[in-house]
Amino acid sequence: MLARNLRLRRNKDYKTVFAQGKSFSSKYVVFYIMGGTKKYGFIASKKVGNAVQRNRAKRLMREVIRRHLSELPQNLEIICIARASLKGVSYSEVERCVLNALKKAKVLM
Repeated sequence: MLARNLRLRRNKDYKTVFAQGKSFSSKYVVFYIMGGTKKYGFIASKKVGNAVQRNRAKRLMREVIRRHLSELPQNLEIICIARASLKGVSYSEVERCVLNALKKAKVLM
């Protein structure tokens, strides 16, 4: 679990990142990235599936970010949005996809 101080919590924060951030996409995840404090948000819409599948999708994305937290810069706010294709995918596949997308965004070297 990510620490409370590392999570985007208010609707206003999400709206700011959506408005000012740049988007990067991959097969399973879409990212909105903006400069700011080190915070992360995770979204899974009903297109992903029922509540169990949405929560699993968010847990997978959260775990990838948590494991690679030391490799990410200190001055970014990132929102991870699960795509419907994420349903039923293994952790290793999600990790590979997320890391490739972050490299594509030049956030991770």
